[in-house]
Amino acid sequence: MSEKVPRRLKITSSGMADWATLQTDIIGLIIKKLAVPDYLRFRAVCTSWNHVCKDESYCPRVDPWLMLPPNLNPLGVQFFCIPERKNQSIRLPTTISLFGSVWAPVGSLNGWLIYFSQTYGTMQLVNPISGRQIELPPIGHRIFSKAKLLEMNERNYIVAVLYGDGKGYKITRKGSNNWSSVESKHILDDIIKHRGRLYTCDKYGTVEVWAEPPRAWPDEEDTHRWRFRCLVDTPAGDLIRVKRQGQNKFAVWILDNETWVEADNIGDFSLFVSHYNSFSFLAKDHPNLKANCIYFIDIHSNLCAFNLEHGTKELVETLAAGLGRNEQYRRPQGDQLLWFIPSLK
Repeated sequence: MSEKVPRRLKITSSGMADWATLQTDIIGLIIKKLAVPDYLRFRAVCTSWNHVCKDESYCPRVDPWLMLPPNLNPLGVQFFCIPERKNQSIRLPTTISLFGSVWAPVGSLNGWLIYFSQTYGTMQLVNPISGRQIELPPIGHRIFSKAKLLEMNERNYIVAVLYGDGKGYKITRKGSNNWSSVESKHILDDIIKHRGRLYTCDKYGTVEVWAEPPRAWPDEEDTHRWRFRCLVDTPAGDLIRVKRQGQNKFAVWILDNETWVEADNIGDFSLFVSHYNSFSFLAKDHPNLKANCIYFIDIHSNLCAFNLEHGTKELVETLAAGLGRNEQYRRPQGDQLLWFIPSLK
């Protein structure tokens, strides 16, 4: 009897060869449908697929994530992907393995997280996807309200820190060895860089652009106990002011020709707001993502969406993050959740 190669081996060998030689444009179409974690696994399958992934014209789908508190998961940090309604696990670089006890993420922008150690009085920028880390100048042990990554690209980065018990802010940028202090009239709630200029929102709701001559827009209402205000820019180039008007109610204004115009329609965009960071996202190309809505965490640690047109709140997901919080894991304001957009850059 002559030897025969088992049929299963033939099929396996043939199948592997066929998959490895898929046409580039077909592989590119597959890549565009993948979320970032699936993309990372996809490019590790074989050399030919990895080669196509290096082509910048083939990019994976980017979704908004919610970073959850640590739960000693050996797989890494947990993120909740809103469009897919499931958790994603990302391993952080080994040099920040102690973040669960002495470090805490306090902000994010363009796929980067800001980590702060009150123990050491230092900050780092970390990209959990690429593993890259950037050490910032020592900031000290003083408790701050929030840290904002105002700009992040290959040429420059700018980080600002706001203090809830003092006026003004501190700022540093690429190449700087220290933090510069900037004074303001009142305690600031938020800061953002929009079209090359810095905008701040103080505790009274006044929005000011830091340019010459200075220009300020006072708030139209008194401060209430649900005080939350933030500034968000959109991919369309608009600057939006968001104000929380109650436990489950928000209002927005859009800057139009140096005038704030209240709006109940922001088009195809969704807003994601929290104490530490807020951003806008184009919703139409993402499953389970609703346009003209503000996504937020309510007092019960539920992920909710506020519909701007109808003025109604909808429960999106009940998060286990609200239970059994790690007492060693404390951000300066005690918030446990922040938003994050993964990036390969």
